[in-house]
Amino acid sequence: MGRFVWILLIAAIALPSWAGDRLILAADESSQLVQNQRADADHLSRIGDSAMLRRFVRHRYLVAVPARTPSYYLHGIRPAYRYSRPWTRLFLDRLSRQYFARFHQPLRVTSLVRTEESQRRLERINDNAADADGDLRSSHLTGATVDISKRYMSAAGQAWMREVLLSLRQRGYLYAIEEFSQPTFHVMVFPNYVQYVKRLRRKGLVHTASAEAADEARKQGQ
Repeated sequence: MGRFVWILLIAAIALPSWAGDRLILAADESSQLVQNQRADADHLSRIGDSAMLRRFVRHRYLVAVPARTPSYYLHGIRPAYRYSRPWTRLFLDRLSRQYFARFHQPLRVTSLVRTEESQRRLERINDNAADADGDLRSSHLTGATVDISKRYMSAAGQAWMREVLLSLRQRGYLYAIEEFSQPTFHVMVFPNYVQYVKRLRRKGLVHTASAEAADEARKQGQ
């Protein structure tokens, strides 16, 4: 075994557990493709414009996300875009309550649903923004994705978040990426997250009124 390989092995052994999670959650060249393939598999429409967004809200395919709750708050999100898929709202409600109970700090949410129109505007001012169309388009267009800011989040809070997101990603309930050019956790939540929460509720491990609302909206279609 070469000296370079030994150095890599020693470095990996020396890394704390959260550092390994951080590396796994880092985006790679397949990240956008994976998210779009999952969106297609779940038959999730992309939101083309403001009229389509309003129509999805009327039909409850998208649900309102409050600007502020005791466990999270929206930052820099215009009122017209304060919506998400029901299961994404459920995820945000649960994750933020767990985080707040542990760290006594609300989560800072910086992005929810986007339209193709708003994504194109973002592309013009942000070189790191994903495409508005094609196989590599942003998963925010589905309404299933939420960005959680790492700003003001302690090292312990970030480590906890990595561990939780990695666990749910490995079990197939979401696709999470830790971004570094912009300090955020980018999380695309899958529809089967609702079933995960329902199983927890049957076991008496969780109580949340949001589960029923998410399940009802889920039955109405995509």
